[in-house]
Amino acid sequence: MHRRDSKVYEFNGFRLEVAQQRLLYGGQPVPLKPKILDLLLYLVERRGELVVKEDLMREVWADTIVEENNITVSMSILRKTLGDQDKRQFIETVPRRGYRFLPAVTEIADGLPPVAVVAPPRTANVFEDEPIDSLAVLPTPSDGNDPNVDYLSEGIVESIINTLSRIRRLRVLACSTAFRFKSKDVDPQSVGVQLNVKGVMMIRVIRLGEKLIIRSELVKVSDGSQLWGEQYNRSPSDILAIQEEIAKAISDSLRFQLTSQDKMDLTRKPTENIEAYNLYLRGRYFWNKYDKEWVLKAIEAFKQAILIDANYALAYCGLADAYFRLSNLHFPPHEVLPKAKEAALRAVEIDDSLAEAHASLAMLYVYYDHDWARAEREFKKTLELNPDLITAHQRYGSYLTFMGRFEEAIRHYETAIELDPFSLQANMNLATAYYLRGEHQRAVDNLTKAIELDPNYMPTRLVRGCTYIQQGRLADAIADFQHIYKLDEEAYLALGFMGHAHALAGELEEAETLLNILKEISQRKYVSPYNMLLIHLGLGQRDRVFEILEQLYQERNDWLVWLKVSPELRILHDDARFQNLLRRVGFRD
Repeated sequence: MHRRDSKVYEFNGFRLEVAQQRLLYGGQPVPLKPKILDLLLYLVERRGELVVKEDLMREVWADTIVEENNITVSMSILRKTLGDQDKRQFIETVPRRGYRFLPAVTEIADGLPPVAVVAPPRTANVFEDEPIDSLAVLPTPSDGNDPNVDYLSEGIVESIINTLSRIRRLRVLACSTAFRFKSKDVDPQSVGVQLNVKGVMMIRVIRLGEKLIIRSELVKVSDGSQLWGEQYNRSPSDILAIQEEIAKAISDSLRFQLTSQDKMDLTRKPTENIEAYNLYLRGRYFWNKYDKEWVLKAIEAFKQAILIDANYALAYCGLADAYFRLSNLHFPPHEVLPKAKEAALRAVEIDDSLAEAHASLAMLYVYYDHDWARAEREFKKTLELNPDLITAHQRYGSYLTFMGRFEEAIRHYETAIELDPFSLQANMNLATAYYLRGEHQRAVDNLTKAIELDPNYMPTRLVRGCTYIQQGRLADAIADFQHIYKLDEEAYLALGFMGHAHALAGELEEAETLLNILKEISQRKYVSPYNMLLIHLGLGQRDRVFEILEQLYQERNDWLVWLKVSPELRILHDDARFQNLLRRVGFRD
C-alpha cells in the first residue's frame, strides 16, 4: 500500500500529506512507522465508514502472517499517537466487525502550508523526545548449551519483564514472545519494528567459573541508538541485586516520570533468599517445558523453595500452576486440584497485592469449585493489580468463553495478543472463541496461520481438528488428530476426538478400536473419561455418555467447564439429564 498522489487531509489539527508520506501537527512531523501511516491513510480515506478487519488485512497487512494481531497492536499505537485516550475521539471500534474513523476531515490542495495550531493535551509527547512506552526484553544466545545458564538467562529475563510490567504506563511484551528470539542472533532495531515496540532490551548471561557475566543494553528502535548499556561481573548470589539495578537503570532511561507506586514496585523483591529464588527460577524453567516429567521436577523445585522461605508467595503460585497443569492429563483432577487450590490460597494469604496469586486462585475457582461469581471477582482484582498480566487476560478470557460471553472473551484475548504477539496459546484461545461462536472458517484461518508459526504446538491442531468436525471435514480432522498422536503417544485426547470423527464418518470399526485402546490404557494409568465419552457420543450411545458425564462430575473433571458451549455436547441439550448437570455445575439457576 504505497500511494504517491497529491492529496492532503486535515483533521483535528493534524495534516496528512500523502505524497510526502508524513503526518504533521503544528507544523512539526509526527514520527510514524510506514505501516501505521498506511493504516491512518486507509481510515482517513474511508472516514465515517465501517472499515472491516478483513479489508485492513488485505490492503495493509497482506504480507504478514498474524494479521489480526498486527491490526490490534497497530491500532493501539495509532490511537496513542493521535491522543485518542477514550478510544472514541478518533477511532471507534465496532465489535466483531471493524473500525470507524470519526473526525471531520478536510481534503485540500497539495502545497499549502501546514496549519499552525496548538498541540492537544496528551499523556506523552509524540515527537523526537517521546518516552519509550513499549518494550521488548530479549535473551540473547550464550556460548555453549549449559542448562544451568539457560534457566538463569530465562529466569532473569522473565523477572525483569514481570518487574517492568508493573509500571502502568509501560507496555512490556510477554515472555513467550521474548523467548521466541532466544536462539537467534537478532538485530534489536528490526525486531523492535516487527514487534511494534519503541525499545528493545538485550540480555546475555555468561558463566565463567564461579562468576556470572550479565551484559545488557537498551536500544531505541526508531534510530538504533543505545540508550543504556552495562556489564555486571558478579557471583550468582548477587542475582537479585543485579536484577533490581537493571530494572532501575532501564526505568531511568525510559524518559517519563515514575509514580511513587512505580518506584516501590520496582524495588520489591519476591524473596530475600537467593537459594529460594534460584529454585523458583528452576521451577519455572521446568514448568515451561510442559511434559509430565518436567512439571513434576518443577513441583519439587517449588517445594524446596518454600521449605527455605515459607513466605515466598510466587513459589506458591508456581506450585499451584504446576499441579493444575497435571490435572486431567496425567492425574485425576480430585488428586491434584485440591493441592493447587491450597497453594493458591496460601499465596494470596502471604501477599494479597500479588496479581499472579489472584490469577492462580481464580483459575481454581473455575476448574475445581465451579464458583463462577467468586472466580470473576478474583479475575477483576487481578487485572486491577496488574492490567498487563497476560495470564490474567488469557484465563479470564477462558472463563468468559465457558460462560458463553464470547465478545468479552475476544477483547481479553486480543489484549493478550497485543502484549504477546507470538503467543501460540493466546492465538489458539482467540480462534477457539471464533470456533465456539460458530465462525468456523475464521477459526480455521487463524489456526492455520498459528500452525505456520509452530507446526508441532498440539493445542492449535486439536482446536483446528475440532473445527473441521463442525465443518463436516472429517478426513481433515482425523489427519490433525493423527499428527498430534504421532508427536505424543500420551495425547489421549487426540485419540478421543479421532474416534469421535471416525464414528461420525460411519467408520465404526475404527472408532471401536480406538475406544478399546483407551480402555486398555486406562487400566494402567490415568486417562480422562472424557476421551471415551467422545467416542461413545459419536457412536450414538447416549446412556453411556451420561454415565461418563456423572463420573466426570464426581471427580470434578476439568472438562465440565465446557458443558455450556461445547459443540460436541449440543446434541444432549434437550435431555433433562443434561439440564440437571448444568444446574449442578452452576450454569443454571
